[in-house]
Amino acid sequence: MCRLVVLWAAASVPAEPIPDHVKRGQFEVSGIVKTGDDERERGTRRAAPLRIDGSRGDWDEIEELRLADVLTEDAFEDHFIDDIIVADIGEGTDGWEFPGASYLVELR
Repeated sequence: MCRLVVLWAAASVPAEPIPDHVKRGQFEVSGIVKTGDDERERGTRRAAPLRIDGSRGDWDEIEELRLADVLTEDAFEDHFIDDIIVADIGEGTDGWEFPGASYLVELR
């Protein structure tokens, strides 16, 4: 399971809505990304990072849990994948997986 540490740190601060620039942001994910039989390292000289348009996602669940101060790192990760990444780029043939140990997520 991937750890979206950088983004998690920003989302884990409770009691305030997620800023619009985050919800509308363009995210670049570097690390091992898998969909179907295609598994590869993204964000290297040979492969561009996985680019995600945050404005296509549904931030409601993440924001609800955050405002209630019950957003865990695992819940954030699950919702970010299902509600933000999948909303932008689709399910893929067999869904999206992030089997690596660590990832870099940059907000552009």
